[in-house]
Amino acid sequence: MGFSVSASAAIIFISFLMAASTLYIAWDNAYTNVQAAQEYWSSLRISQLNTLVSLNSSIGTYRNTSTYYNVTFHIRDSGITMYVPDWSGVYDGKLVTLSDVEDDNVGFLKDYTYVVPGDVLYLNVTYIPLQNTTHNLTLVFGNGCWLRLSWQWNGNRVVLTGLDRGCPTEVS
Repeated sequence: MGFSVSASAAIIFISFLMAASTLYIAWDNAYTNVQAAQEYWSSLRISQLNTLVSLNSSIGTYRNTSTYYNVTFHIRDSGITMYVPDWSGVYDGKLVTLSDVEDDNVGFLKDYTYVVPGDVLYLNVTYIPLQNTTHNLTLVFGNGCWLRLSWQWNGNRVVLTGLDRGCPTEVS
């Protein structure tokens, strides 16, 4: 003998309920992910709009020998509080770590974790050849914004030849 009509209907109904609950869970997870992405984008955009990092008025220069010099940039945060270990740098086309100066001749003079508005960070670049060539250093912050510095040695001191800052724009 076969199943009765009521037993078959119950199996179909239970299968329908299981499929509906699975679809609801998948829809709810997708909706939660979309909401989280929208919130992240909004907070990132607010962070980018309020980022204001620039070069302070002073640049320290120390000539070590007749073949190279060191320069210290005084970088001022006038915007938002930022987490400094998220920063990265590009010096003359090469990726550099900013945590210490020993590994790639570019680094902060002390260990910075957070920088708050009004703080000045001291970034040292060492063993720069004593030639009249332009050097570039780009600092990229955790939110994608950047500060780009260009300088050269004019025979007596370091001359800043370029200062640029910005943030990525969205693609529409």
